[in-house]
Amino acid sequence: MLFTMAMLSLWVPYQRGRSVIAPWSLFASSLAVCLYQGWLQPLALIWLIILSIAAWQFQKLPEKVSGWAHYPSFILVAVVSLGLATHLLPGFSVIPVLADESYRNLDKACVAFILLALLVPRIRNRGELRNAFSQSWRLFLLAPLVIFSLVLLLGGLDNIGFGIPQHFWLWAWGNLLVTCVAEELFFRGFLQRYLTLKWNAKRWGWQSALCLTSLLFGVVHLAGGVEFALIATVAGLFYGLVYHLSGRIEMAILLHFLINLLYLLLRS
Repeated sequence: MLFTMAMLSLWVPYQRGRSVIAPWSLFASSLAVCLYQGWLQPLALIWLIILSIAAWQFQKLPEKVSGWAHYPSFILVAVVSLGLATHLLPGFSVIPVLADESYRNLDKACVAFILLALLVPRIRNRGELRNAFSQSWRLFLLAPLVIFSLVLLLGGLDNIGFGIPQHFWLWAWGNLLVTCVAEELFFRGFLQRYLTLKWNAKRWGWQSALCLTSLLFGVVHLAGGVEFALIATVAGLFYGLVYHLSGRIEMAILLHFLINLLYLLLRS
């Protein structure tokens, strides 16, 4: 509950010149509860501090990236984020939910919050939301058609059904506020944005950044098989294109969640 409130409070408008106290206070409170319960060890706080400092430095990148000064923060954000998201860094334990029927990974949740809080601007009013949606709504119609046509072609939906699984609300909460936010912030808000700025002056610069980021997104899904990695690569192209056209990470997060939701419902 504390973590959810911390995430949602990041979208609450605040007065200019005043520090954003509420999200970080709620986030710190959620970590305190996890420390008390034994789901978090003091070592984990070191990784979170390193990631926070690196992300804060990285978000100050100029419009034209040059020189070597940005590489330390880039490397730290990349290494620590991937280490936490893949559960390779010590200090974290899974959080049991619903009498051990399900669990949540605290390390990936922390990546989601820190990158969202520090890495990219967020939508602050309805006007920005309408403008972002007007730039990208066509992809919300096209992406499911293309992605699920590919899924059917590769045999990913042999037994198509439609239903709402048990504890659906728990899946939706975790997938949207943890999985989609963490993955989109890292691959689109962090990596694609950096490569686009880096290659902005080159011919096919942003297109190259989009393709490379989508390919890497597919590679990290190889654990699900080659076909699943191919589907993830194509999906990553749509997520990245939505982010590029709208300029808002929220659009990529929503499209990512829509695809995951449709896949879950069609397999239920």
